[in-house]
Amino acid sequence: MKTYAEALEPDARYRIVMTDDPVDGLRPLSFRDHYDMVADLELPAGAPDVVVRIYARALNALIYGWLDYELMVVATGQALASLEFALKTRLGADARKMPGLARRLGYAVDRNILSPPQKSQWGDDHQLLVQIRNEIAHGSEHVYPPNLAAIIFDRCRALICELNDLPAPNLRQR
Repeated sequence: MKTYAEALEPDARYRIVMTDDPVDGLRPLSFRDHYDMVADLELPAGAPDVVVRIYARALNALIYGWLDYELMVVATGQALASLEFALKTRLGADARKMPGLARRLGYAVDRNILSPPQKSQWGDDHQLLVQIRNEIAHGSEHVYPPNLAAIIFDRCRALICELNDLPAPNLRQR
């Protein structure tokens, strides 16, 4: 735990994180950069209020990841929990009884509520999200850097948008 004097200081690991600014070139990441990255991950209007509230909890944890890098794990876990809650909300009673994110994602795909998973060299995105969610839920020493956390948030947001027939904003590259 940080000392009282250090509590509101940025996590020391940010000293080595750089950004390639179009105006200033390569420079250390600032809190404004971090905040803007998080703000770019908000849900669009139209998602159910309770899902927005749970997802906002994840965004706030991500903001405070500036003060403690380890909170990136908490934030990412909460973003995945908001996706799982959005699935339960959209899919109704059947999904509430179903155990696990994987089954709920599969159920939504089988009923054409969600598109099939996107494939990549690392596997399909649904399985990757499930693996990350399980790793966080069952304890892990891994820490997610801000850019990886942003990718996970963006994928959760895209799926929440698709569940609610909303256009998914594109993740801005920083």
